[in-house]
Amino acid sequence: MFVVKYYCLIVLACFSAAFLIPNLAVSLVLGWIGLSVFLVVLAYLFDLPSIFMKSGDGKLTWWIRWAFIPFLAAVRLYNYCSRRNDKVAAIHQIAPHLYVSRRLLRSDLDALHSNNINCIVDVTAEFAGLESAMTDTQFEYLSIPVLDHKAPKYRQLRHALNWIDTQISQSRSVVVHCALGRGRSVFVVAAYLLSQNPGQSVEQVLQKIHSVRSSARLNRRQVRALQSMHQKGLLQLDEPAWLIANPVSGGGKWQAFGQRLIRELTRSYRLRLLFTEPDVSATALARQALQHNPDLIIAAGGDGTVGEVAGEVDHSDTRLAIVPFGTANALCHVLYGIGSKTAPIDKACEAILSGNTRQIDTAYCNQQLMLLVMGIGFEQQMIEYAQREEKNQLGQLAYLTGFFNAVMADNPIELTCRLDDQAPQSLQVRSFVVANTAPFTTLLAQGNGEPEPGDGLLHITYLEQADSVAERLLALSDITLASVGFQDKSELFSYACAQRVEISADKKMDYVVDGELYSADKLTIEIKPQSLQVCVP
Repeated sequence: MFVVKYYCLIVLACFSAAFLIPNLAVSLVLGWIGLSVFLVVLAYLFDLPSIFMKSGDGKLTWWIRWAFIPFLAAVRLYNYCSRRNDKVAAIHQIAPHLYVSRRLLRSDLDALHSNNINCIVDVTAEFAGLESAMTDTQFEYLSIPVLDHKAPKYRQLRHALNWIDTQISQSRSVVVHCALGRGRSVFVVAAYLLSQNPGQSVEQVLQKIHSVRSSARLNRRQVRALQSMHQKGLLQLDEPAWLIANPVSGGGKWQAFGQRLIRELTRSYRLRLLFTEPDVSATALARQALQHNPDLIIAAGGDGTVGEVAGEVDHSDTRLAIVPFGTANALCHVLYGIGSKTAPIDKACEAILSGNTRQIDTAYCNQQLMLLVMGIGFEQQMIEYAQREEKNQLGQLAYLTGFFNAVMADNPIELTCRLDDQAPQSLQVRSFVVANTAPFTTLLAQGNGEPEPGDGLLHITYLEQADSVAERLLALSDITLASVGFQDKSELFSYACAQRVEISADKKMDYVVDGELYSADKLTIEIKPQSLQVCVP
């Protein structure tokens, strides 16, 4: 490659001059320049754009800027002179919602706004991204660092194609830029056009781009790389994964983390995004997605959103993935561990991108899907209180406050319970929980330790004969020890397991299923063993 030979000559000249010139200060400066360019030569020889350590938001760290000042200053000067002499416009539209551009500057903001461009793909390794793209929420940004005159690695290219396709499917306009809008950006745009029109040739697509942007031209290596990928069918995009998001879950976590999630997931998937609305449920959106027979549906929201999507995916060949954007997200706590609380995006992406799946049980309570628990008494009263309070303001504190109020109240409940084919038994309970699965934080389901999500059993935990507040608090202390593993099971709560549970009462019972409140005078709960495929880390 000519540019490498050119850089090698600069290195040789700098090191020779540094050795021959007696002035120490001048020698050090020349040695610094030579070393900086020598490292760039190594980057080109081994195709290591990561040498500039450009971050995902387009920033170059301060010490990289200092270490490569001689090279970066020369590149900036060359780029400035080339832009001044370039007779083509900065930005050109190549296809609907798709643009190609030279390096974007703040002076280009008006042009971006006038073309309604709100998504940027930066294919440079040596330049920081447009500052506004990192600070202004109206721009979404993807960094695909590639050395000048080089072609993107296949993994990088697939990420860019998936991301572009996902944004365009949402009627967003995307601009792809490199330093001068001639090579690297043209490569990515051409690859995307070929992915949409595989019957066209590389020459036809490049001619189309050149007819719009006369300065667009790939070097021979780039053309060969593009032709090779096209001939091998590597540019054809996979069937999309469908992402169903509740934009108001968790106080609006989608607005805060949605684009970061898209950036991560498009490493392996192109996405089709659907959003719930007050009159459009996740159930309806899941049915819409299933019409396309997808391999993967992703539910981003709270337990309610996940439950609605799972209810449609259950007993199908479609895999379910979960992004914990809600307040509790108990199922994610079971499947992902405590990481679902501390790093929800990271754990969700790890689970989805890993390709690992797990078959888990589902249960149905009066034909209503039950992924987690059905609760009467404490559990129901806690959820009812949290629903009355502002969960968006109090978060999980609303549940804790509701739980405390339920324990302090004196509300025994009379019911009749039948497990499988056993004889019915009459009970007076303060708490009655039937769990398919539940994390250790769901204390009232921990009568015999944490229920397993794939064991084919319903786990019943209930509390009788706790008339005083002191007895109820003592029982809760006891079940807490079982929850955290200090004892095998609770000694004060009763525990049983079954595949079918029937519950009845003389009057309507208020109960909760996976965080949603209901009322009935008879309940039938049945387990459906390993009927749901879920992505796990």
